Amino acid sequence: MPLIHSLKFNHSLKEIRILTAIISALFSIIAFSVDDLINSDGVLYMNMVRAFLDGGLTETAQLFNWPFFSILVSGIHLITGLPLETCGEILNTLMFVLFTDAVLLICSKILPNNRQIFIAALFILGFTLFNDYRAYLFRDLGYWAFMAYGIYHFINFLETPKWLYAILWQLAMLAAFLFRIEAIVLMLLLPFFLLSQSRELKTSFKQIGMVFSLLAGLGILAIAISLGIQGFATAFGKVSEIFIYLDIPTLMQNFQDKSEIINREVLSKFDKGSGGLILSSGLVIMMIKDLILSLSGVYIFFYAYAYLSRTGTENVLNPYRAFLIYFVTIYFIILLALVFTHYFLSTRYGIMLITGLFLLMLPRMCQFVENAWLQRRKGILFFTFLILVAGPVDTFTVSVSKGYIKDAAIWAAENLPENSKTLTSDVIIDYYMRENNSKTRVNLDIQNRPLNISSYDYVIVTIKTNRDGVEKYLDRPLSEFEIVHSNANRRGDKVLVLEISE
Repeated sequence: MPLIHSLKFNHSLKEIRILTAIISALFSIIAFSVDDLINSDGVLYMNMVRAFLDGGLTETAQLFNWPFFSILVSGIHLITGLPLETCGEILNTLMFVLFTDAVLLICSKILPNNRQIFIAALFILGFTLFNDYRAYLFRDLGYWAFMAYGIYHFINFLETPKWLYAILWQLAMLAAFLFRIEAIVLMLLLPFFLLSQSRELKTSFKQIGMVFSLLAGLGILAIAISLGIQGFATAFGKVSEIFIYLDIPTLMQNFQDKSEIINREVLSKFDKGSGGLILSSGLVIMMIKDLILSLSGVYIFFYAYAYLSRTGTENVLNPYRAFLIYFVTIYFIILLALVFTHYFLSTRYGIMLITGLFLLMLPRMCQFVENAWLQRRKGILFFTFLILVAGPVDTFTVSVSKGYIKDAAIWAAENLPENSKTLTSDVIIDYYMRENNSKTRVNLDIQNRPLNISSYDYVIVTIKTNRDGVEKYLDRPLSEFEIVHSNANRRGDKVLVLEISE
């Protein structure tokens, strides 16, 4: 921690924010530069950008019904003329800068001085889970950024109930909603925390009215726009999925059907009634396990050690801590609804919940490090330094390259003959072939196993060493194909371009 030793901590919040933004942008640039491949979600969004540029909202709706992220990437492309993927990287780098800035601003409300805010900035920049998503192209980053700004402005409103903060809160949440529809739930439920902040219900309801003031007017405006712009309602049709979570009878029936499968296929004939309990408890445990793992064992250990340490007490403003707990509780319920509806949980869906938990941990951690600095406890400072650098080093160190997939796709696009037909089940192969103006007509099939190759001249398969071979994708042995090209990494993962024999 030599940086903390040398700092006088007479720097302003603005200076800390600028430094954090620069480092955050640098981390994102490094992440994109060392990452060999676009993520599979990124393929979808880049295809949506192309569809929007070619055919507007109606075309994007054919791919996915929430196009705001792709519209923004299209705008950057039209302004700069840069490749679509580069434009997506620029947008997500900006969104990550905004996200880290917003989290830091929240820290400025729950930490007592700029020294601790600076320490919080280091923890934010070093948090492995955040850094793991820096090289992704997806809409979630915009959602995280504006959701965090929404939390910050709501805390400002709790501190000083002004119209400015009420409007800024709503604008931030509406921006978050344009990236992901989950924001509407937080937008509707978070304001009711105000009921706990005043002894007079009249005052509480007046403040609730202030933080809801824009919603009615903007809702009417959105309806008018959807009626006036062709394809708008269809392109943003994902909002209707909210009603899936309100269809309680259907959700209960689906749960009962799955419970019956456990009763029938798994449980003993002497206990046929515990399927529901096993399914529900299993889903909850799966969710809690993923959240704990995502927080990072090292950070949890550090927090526990700081909590049990005798080097000082946590200094946190109770109203904001209570609000963060309220936010975490609501988000936990949202994730429960998602898990019990779709029966899976991707870590990125829980990022804002993890961010809330992280913010609850930071005051204790930052005060612990501050006390160690003031007391010159070199062992703790060195351990903290290791924690801070471990996350970025782990994220930006690539042990096995995935560039072989992109290289194989580009080779196929350039070398397979015109008027031929090529089939692949790899969305990334399909994407890079199309982006490189493939001579051969490429078709993507992610549904069928084995692939129906009867009407094609070539087939391209991606094989991972820890999975099955070509028999996972094809209905005949490899010996019946001619390998016209192959690319592999040092682990043995490979792409095979196969010519189909008659």
